[in-house]
Amino acid sequence: MVAKRIPASKGMLRRQTLRSLSPVVDPIEQAALRYLARRDRTEAQMRAYLVRLGASSTHVRSVIKRCLEQGYLNDERYALRWANERLARRPMGRARLEAELIGQGFDRDTTERALEQVYGGRNERELALALLRQRRGARNPANRLREATLLRRYGFTEESIEAVLGSGTS
Repeated sequence: MVAKRIPASKGMLRRQTLRSLSPVVDPIEQAALRYLARRDRTEAQMRAYLVRLGASSTHVRSVIKRCLEQGYLNDERYALRWANERLARRPMGRARLEAELIGQGFDRDTTERALEQVYGGRNERELALALLRQRRGARNPANRLREATLLRRYGFTEESIEAVLGSGTS
C-alpha cells in the first residue's frame, strides 16, 4: 500500500522552510536582539536588561560577547553618535555632556574618547553663544547674571562664560 502525499499549503511550506533555515536561538538571546532592535544600547544597559530577565552571569557574558562580535553592541560608536546628536540639539559645555554620557552608562574611557572627538573641532565660546541665542533669542546685557547661571548649568567653564559675557557680542 502506497501512502498518499497530501500537498501542503504555500504558507505551511514557507513556515517549515524558514524553521529549517533559521538557527536555533535561545529565548534570552532573542530578547536581547529585540531589545537592540528598538535602538542602540550600551553594554551596561544590555547587561542590566539581561539580568532583569533572569539570565545567569555566564549567559549574560556569552550573549554580550556574541552581540559584540556581530557588531550589534559598540559603546564607542554609540557614545560618539549620541554625543554629537545631543550637542546638535542643545549646545552645552564639556562637563555637562560628560555627566550625561556617564549617566547613559558609558565608562570613563569611552566617555573621554567621545568627548575628545566631539569637542576636538568645536569652540566652546561659540557653543555658549549658540545656547544663549537658542534660549533667549537676542541677548540682553542686563541679564548677565541670568545668562551666567544658565551657562554654568549647561557645563560651560568659567573662562568661556567670561569670554562670552564679557565680549558683549552675540
